[in-house]
Amino acid sequence: MNDIASIRNTRDLVSVSVGGDCFTRDPDTGSRFGSGVASATEATDLDFRGKTSVYLVMVGRNAKTQCSMSYKAATKKDIARPNYKLMTDFHKNRNAGCMLALLMLTAFAHSQDVPSKISAEADRLQASVKDISKADMAELAKNVAGVAADTKTAIKAGHTYAALETLGRAFDLAGGLGTVSEKESTAGRSLSAFESEWGQVTLELTSLDQKAKNRDWSKAPAAVRALAEAAHGRTLTLMEGGRGFATSTKPADGLFYVGQAQGEAEFSSFLYKLGAMRQGTPVGLRSVLAEIESLQQKTNAAFTPPRSIEMHPRFIALNSALKFARELDSSRDYAGALYIYLEAVRHYGMLDAMAVDKQTQARLTSALAEALQRNSASKNDDSIVRILLERASGYLHKPAGEAATPDEWKATQVVLEQVVPAYYAALKPAVPLQQRAGRTATLTLVRWPYT
Repeated sequence: MNDIASIRNTRDLVSVSVGGDCFTRDPDTGSRFGSGVASATEATDLDFRGKTSVYLVMVGRNAKTQCSMSYKAATKKDIARPNYKLMTDFHKNRNAGCMLALLMLTAFAHSQDVPSKISAEADRLQASVKDISKADMAELAKNVAGVAADTKTAIKAGHTYAALETLGRAFDLAGGLGTVSEKESTAGRSLSAFESEWGQVTLELTSLDQKAKNRDWSKAPAAVRALAEAAHGRTLTLMEGGRGFATSTKPADGLFYVGQAQGEAEFSSFLYKLGAMRQGTPVGLRSVLAEIESLQQKTNAAFTPPRSIEMHPRFIALNSALKFARELDSSRDYAGALYIYLEAVRHYGMLDAMAVDKQTQARLTSALAEALQRNSASKNDDSIVRILLERASGYLHKPAGEAATPDEWKATQVVLEQVVPAYYAALKPAVPLQQRAGRTATLTLVRWPYT
């Protein structure tokens, strides 16, 4: 049930369900009495806040006669704000035997199809690699299947932005596998053949780069724009990486990176055409270069033995994120820059994260639910930080009751206590960059390109 939410009359309460998830409200006050799934209320909360236009449609036995007055009352002038008295009058008619359906007709209704599009794309990507059996590629094909499954799990949990983030990894991997499978016997047979293929794809991606700069994101959620800008920002870097690997190892290795670049470009285009609509007031996106440089200085100071040795992979990921955020910021892709900067904040926070005990776990679980609820109720489009909040919720609420890992508990705490404050700080006016005295040189060691 993607496009219809239903209200079922009971003796004292009205029950509303969206996508199969259900909660209950008092029709007079709008107070919510409980929900089986914390995130299940988010979609329906939108229409009760007046952000979604709805029509009340009567169905069921004797609906035409006994519910006609309620139906007529649900005219366009009533749509902007749900008529609780109308619901109460109807619900008190115990013999009506009717069901109210809320048919979404505006922005959120258009977005209702987004989850099904995401799930369909996950299925398509999974199917695209199912026949790959070559030994060195079969394991990656399984990874695509796993990522596709994770995407659909996030959709079922109501975590649309986390699902999109996960779907991007499937695009990336499937692109690499598809290109190697298709081109290895031709473009992978020699360096000159690879260079020919590389040049052709580079021209295509350069053309897409020009088109991407003219995209109109004015109606899309900031999170969708951020994910698209980040995906697009990876393309040419992956192309350069592919050329390097083709030269230093073998052409077929370079082809995988070329395919990844194409997959990222395809994902960016998919996001632009997705049709997701912003629900709140747009936030003021700006350069976060000052924040990036400040975090870089903290990172440099933290890079000392023994931590620099014991946590070397974490430092690689952190410096890689900082470098990428800086590149996006310089391209004025401010949504993508903010998203990747927040990811860098998460990596930095994990350097000092302590083990989370049972008592703290309970507190974090409650705090995360509250943070998601505040985010849903916000009048602003705070969807960028919601990506990380939904990701954290996925850590704590896995299918079949699987427990979160120690690192996932640490990451959840870092998101709540460091990433969320960093997000809201980045929405405030920028702090001027401090000029460094004298000449300095910064050497950043990363595993290139962003892998």
